[in-house]
Amino acid sequence: MEAKIDKVKELIRDKFHDNTSYFANEIGVNREYVSAILNGRKNENSPKFCNALIAYCEKNDLDYKDYVQIN
Repeated sequence: MEAKIDKVKELIRDKFHDNTSYFANEIGVNREYVSAILNGRKNENSPKFCNALIAYCEKNDLDYKDYVQIN
């Protein structure tokens, strides 16, 4: 499982006015952790991040496959 970083950044730009803190709060993951993933300091295959992103998508009627690659 791996987050599609470019698509996640689009989601943050479009739905959260480009505010990573709002996005992190909404998915229930620490802002610094989310920022590290988005900026390549942490691996995008984080189960914590991917599972939170999938849960957010399901809650908001989004197709999680647009944001997470299932291997």
